[in-house]
Amino acid sequence: MKRREIYLDRLLGRMVLAGNNRPVGRLEEFHAERHGDDVEVLEFVIGSAGLLERLNVGLKALFGRSGSGRIARWDQIDFSDPDRPRLTCSVDDLKPLKT
Repeated sequence: MKRREIYLDRLLGRMVLAGNNRPVGRLEEFHAERHGDDVEVLEFVIGSAGLLERLNVGLKALFGRSGSGRIARWDQIDFSDPDRPRLTCSVDDLKPLKT
């Protein structure tokens, strides 16, 4: 597999589109693992709960409810155009974020 590098700060906050061009939510957080000098992104968090996770804020603790969010594996988002990330799967295939 060809190695690909994308600057994560360029992706955070971008709207992720479904295959039908409808917005799914903003890419707000990522989960990664370190492998020596490299970092491998495993998942991306889409939606308001992802922003709160990134800021380390518990929405439920603050307001008594949780935000919405979904988790996409690295291979479920097409970043060929980093300004317009697009799902490569159905929205129903994404995991719900447990907040």
